[in-house]
Amino acid sequence: MKSIDFEDQAPCLTAKMTEGTEWAVLSPEEIRIFNDNVMCNSYGTGESIFYENDDCKGLYFVESGLIGVRKIDAEGEQVLIRLAYPGDTLGYRPLLAGEKHRAGAEVIQAARVCFLPKPVMRRFLVSNPALGLGFLERTARALGAADERFFETVTLPARVRLFHLLVILGEHCGHIVEDGSLSLKLPITRRDIASMLGIRAESLSRLVREIETDGLAHFSGSQITIAKPDSLLAEVDISIRSLQHPYQTT
Repeated sequence: MKSIDFEDQAPCLTAKMTEGTEWAVLSPEEIRIFNDNVMCNSYGTGESIFYENDDCKGLYFVESGLIGVRKIDAEGEQVLIRLAYPGDTLGYRPLLAGEKHRAGAEVIQAARVCFLPKPVMRRFLVSNPALGLGFLERTARALGAADERFFETVTLPARVRLFHLLVILGEHCGHIVEDGSLSLKLPITRRDIASMLGIRAESLSRLVREIETDGLAHFSGSQITIAKPDSLLAEVDISIRSLQHPYQTT
């Protein structure tokens, strides 16, 4: 791990920053203890925060930027499996399970990440059981989401899975322009998108051409313009509802 970044002495964690996260149950005194013990660093694009199979020495709180969680496949290639945004915490599952990291974390967009050592986190878990419960609930939700992603991968068309991913990325990296279209700058490569969809890069290229031919979106490098985001959302919604209620007719 890098040395502590002393350039910015502002508190890493504040009551406002914890809203909507597992850390919201911390008392003001516990937030003070967190900030007294946390080690914050700034990372550039492409830098690694931790590697797959590293010992889990604590938790990582994403203060800013974008982090990619990657696993190594059978060919030794790194595969992007999910993204972590500001407010997300990394490393809680191996910490709770007493395991090594099952995936690595790499910076996709310049980030500031704060590390809380394992002994301090264990102290919190003892003094504030609600914090541990929050992370257990998050683990359960993550397992449920993983099941849903697997189900969608084997049942939903790749086109719909791509639409779904673009919707999620648009929430974080896009904006609506005056004509009602959605402008989105991809924070990840097309290879990463293909791996997240469970398809080959060639299949993704065919999908992109198909979507452009249908007039739903225009791709130019990392820049995407979605002409009718409502139509895209509707196709995703219809496909997902058809899986949830396969015998329902319209």
